[in-house]
Amino acid sequence: MIKLDDGKVVESGDFVEVMSVSKDNSNKFDYRYFPVSSDFKRENAFISYFDIDAMCDDNFIFNGKFSYHEQDPKNFSKYNTFEYTIGDNELASIENAVPVSEWQGDNNLHAEYYKMAQTKYEAKLDKQAKKQLAEVRSKIDKGYVFKIYQNDGTFYYQSEAAEASSMQEKIESGQVVSFVQNKLGTSYYITHSSINSKNDNAFLCYVFHPLELAFRGHILLYIMSLIALIIIEAFVIVMMRKMYGNRMSYELMRQDLTRSIAHDLKTPLAVTKAYTENWEYIDEKDRHEYAEKLNAEVDNMAAMINNMLNMSKLDSEKDLKLEEVELYAMTSAIYERMKPLIAERGLKTKLITDVIGGKYYVKADPKMIKIAIGNFITNAVKYAESKVEIKLLGKDKKITFMVTNDGEGISKKEIKRIWEPFYKTDKARTDRMGSSGMGLAINSSILRLHKAKYKCISDKTETSFWFELKRVK
Repeated sequence: MIKLDDGKVVESGDFVEVMSVSKDNSNKFDYRYFPVSSDFKRENAFISYFDIDAMCDDNFIFNGKFSYHEQDPKNFSKYNTFEYTIGDNELASIENAVPVSEWQGDNNLHAEYYKMAQTKYEAKLDKQAKKQLAEVRSKIDKGYVFKIYQNDGTFYYQSEAAEASSMQEKIESGQVVSFVQNKLGTSYYITHSSINSKNDNAFLCYVFHPLELAFRGHILLYIMSLIALIIIEAFVIVMMRKMYGNRMSYELMRQDLTRSIAHDLKTPLAVTKAYTENWEYIDEKDRHEYAEKLNAEVDNMAAMINNMLNMSKLDSEKDLKLEEVELYAMTSAIYERMKPLIAERGLKTKLITDVIGGKYYVKADPKMIKIAIGNFITNAVKYAESKVEIKLLGKDKKITFMVTNDGEGISKKEIKRIWEPFYKTDKARTDRMGSSGMGLAINSSILRLHKAKYKCISDKTETSFWFELKRVK
C-alpha cells in the first residue's frame, strides 16, 4: 500500500518495487514502483537481471518496457528473456518525469516482485494483512511502537510510547525500516519505506500461519503418519486383546489339563490301591490274575507319564533330526503291526496309493513321524465301526498322508480342542480300549516342528485326519 503526499492511497495489487542503492555503501535508498497485471508471470520475488527503458517521477515508473532474464530450469547456462510493457499511471507526475536511467545515475538498481493472493486461502490472508496493516499504522501515527528495528541496532518493544515528532523524524530519515509482531499460531511482518518526502510512504505486510504452512506443505506425510498411527494403535489393541485371550485360554487349558491328569491317574491309582490293600485276602490261585491287572494299571500310568515327558521334548526344532524318509514303507510297517487289532475288531482296511509301487520321500525326523503316523492309525482303528482307509497321495511337490474311518463323527466344537493335551471326546472317555488323550497333542507338536499342514475333517459318516509335507524326490 502506498500513501502519497496528497493523502491518496494506492490500493493493494501486484507491483514491482525498484530500489536505487548507492555504490559507496552509505545505505542511501530510493524507491520507485509500477503496478503489473496478470501478464507479468513470475514466481520468484527477487529479480536479479533486468533492464528498464521507461519514465519515472518521484514515486512511480511508467510508460515503457521492463525486460527481465531468468535461468532456464532445463539448462542453467541459458537465460530466457521476458519483456513486460509498463503502461501509463494516472497518479504519476508527467511534468516532473525523467528517464529511469537519469534517476539511476551511478547507483545500482534492484527489483522485487510482490503479488497478491492467487488462491482463496491466500485471499483470506490478504484480508488479515490489510486489517493488520491498518492497526499498525494507526498505532504508529499515535506514537506507539510494536517492535521496531533501527539501523543503529536499537529495539523498541510493544506498548512503548514514543513522541510523534521523534518517530516521524526516524521514519523520514529511514532509520525505522520494519515493524514485527508475533502471535501464537500467527505471524506477520510489516516493512515500511519512506519514499521521497515526509508523507510518501510504502508499506508491505506479510501474514503467515506457521502451523498451517507446515501442515499444507506436508499434508500427505501427516495423513500417512496418522493412518500409520491408527494402524499401529489398532495392532497394539488387537495384540493386547489376543494376549489377554491367550492368557485366559492358557489358564483354562491349564485347569483342564490339571483336571484331566487327576482324572486319568485317579482310576489306576484307586485300582492299584484296592489290589494292594486286599492282597492278603485274595485266594492264592487268583493272585496271578490280579498281579497281571496290577501290572497293567502300573504300565498304564507309566505310559501316561512317558507321554507327558515326550510332550516336553517336542518344544524346539533343535530336537529334530531330519533325514530322508520313505513314508510308504514306514506306513506299511505300522499297518502290518496293527493287523491283529484290526482282525480282532473285524474291520475292513485298505492302504491306498495314487501310484502303484511309488515312493513317497520327505524330509522328516523318522522317530517323530513314525509316532505321528502310528497315533493316527491307532485312533482310526480304535474308533472305527467297520472300515479304515489309509492313503498316501503325491501331488505336485507335496505328499499327503490321510487316514479315514467310519466311526462316530466329531463335532465342530470338539474338533477345535482334540489337539489339546489330555482332551478326550465323550466317546473316548468311555471307550473300552482306553485313551490317554495325549496322542493327537503329541502329533500336533510333531507336525508343527516339521512345519507341516494338518487337519481333522469330520461329518456324520466319516472322520479323516491328514497331514502334508514337502516332497524331496
